[in-house]
Amino acid sequence: MPDAPRFPHRPNGEAGILELPPTTVPLMGRNWPAAGGGWFRLLPYSMSRWMLNRVNTEDRAPCMFYFHPWELDAGQPRQSGLSARTRFRHYVNLQRMPGRLRQLLTDFEWDRVDRVFLPEH
Repeated sequence: MPDAPRFPHRPNGEAGILELPPTTVPLMGRNWPAAGGGWFRLLPYSMSRWMLNRVNTEDRAPCMFYFHPWELDAGQPRQSGLSARTRFRHYVNLQRMPGRLRQLLTDFEWDRVDRVFLPEH
């Protein structure tokens, strides 16, 4: 969603809900995904590190990063009947995920969501 807020916000001013959008980086007039998932597997790790670092240093904001548990299982059963595009998106670089996550944990400081985004708690 091109016009969606990039950082934590309260939709419609609702006091009880804090939306934590996946981290994006503005480049060439667009917000590019930098939060993990398939992009983390597809792009070189150096690109992910650069994007997250840019948000930390230029936006002076923490990042929201995610991955799916199945992305850690390179030996998962292969589904049949998938299009080439879907097969590529789902399985590309699964074998690299554990090493990339270890590097990510080394390169950045991480904490629980409540301590990062709700510092009053």
